[in-house]
Amino acid sequence: MEVHSFMTQQTDLQKLGDATKPYFDQFCAIMNPYRNDLWRYCLKITRSPWDAEDLFQDTYLKLFTSLSALSHRQQPIHPKSFLFRVATNHWIDTCRKRKHAPEEYMDEAYVGHVAAVDPFELHEAFEKLLQYLPPRQIAAIVLIDAFRFTAAEAAEIIGTTEGAVTGLLFRARKKLRQMRDTGDPAKTLAMASANSDKHQDIIQQYVSCFNQRDFNGIAQLLADHAVFSFVAQGSQEYGRDTIMNASHHPKHYENQNLQAFTRELWGKQAVIFANVAPNSTPAQLNEVLSFEIENDKIIKISGYYFCPEFMEAASLETDLPREPWNWAG
Repeated sequence: MEVHSFMTQQTDLQKLGDATKPYFDQFCAIMNPYRNDLWRYCLKITRSPWDAEDLFQDTYLKLFTSLSALSHRQQPIHPKSFLFRVATNHWIDTCRKRKHAPEEYMDEAYVGHVAAVDPFELHEAFEKLLQYLPPRQIAAIVLIDAFRFTAAEAAEIIGTTEGAVTGLLFRARKKLRQMRDTGDPAKTLAMASANSDKHQDIIQQYVSCFNQRDFNGIAQLLADHAVFSFVAQGSQEYGRDTIMNASHHPKHYENQNLQAFTRELWGKQAVIFANVAPNSTPAQLNEVLSFEIENDKIIKISGYYFCPEFMEAASLETDLPREPWNWAG
């Protein structure tokens, strides 16, 4: 397959997208003071940087696309609280779709006094909490004990009453203390790899082709309808030809010191791009890619280059400093 360049005329939707870019930049400028807290919240409730980044990006996009509806509200909109509310509701909906354990309800009159959990206790037992508790209980205890929201603020974020939040806290803390007092261990969850041996072989072929700058070889690994997703930008390339003439065009990878390596990151087989040292070992982290494979073809590649919080987590996980890079939001 030949890799060639082509240009197409912008459609009306693409022109509209260009017109909205200044508004999205302004939106990001308003939200940027809260993005670190939002990332930490997403990471705590999902337990996985992969899922946290998905939730983080979905939250930004959902809030941005709802701005026209928000403009009609009479009450003031507080950016941080609203970000957390969108993230919480989206995560709860996701858990429901995954058939997460149902909520247990208790009459608020019988809740009684809710004692706070020590922050160290919360941190040490957090993995157990996430394995045993329904999502609304987790959201309540994380919002209040980890992020210091008041019960009233947490109720607004979760979309319930202050009394209901008190009930959620009571049940979550009761369960946590039962585990602590009885020594009940968290269930050991087998972290089964999402990739079969064949899938890992295809990913390794991608790495080999990239390091040899064999872009025709990479093209043969892609399904005709493959998608490349720039995770933080909400932008995607559709189709093998588009991918090979855009994100995977040879002109982007003329630096031979940039090499690809397979890595298992948080239970998932991934590919990292890294600038190599003179001995050909990874020295600086450049990019992280995840793959979806069906019928022995790559159907989706997700690139996390523009996700600063995720890339920082990957840098710590791989023990590789990230290459110098200025992120403009």
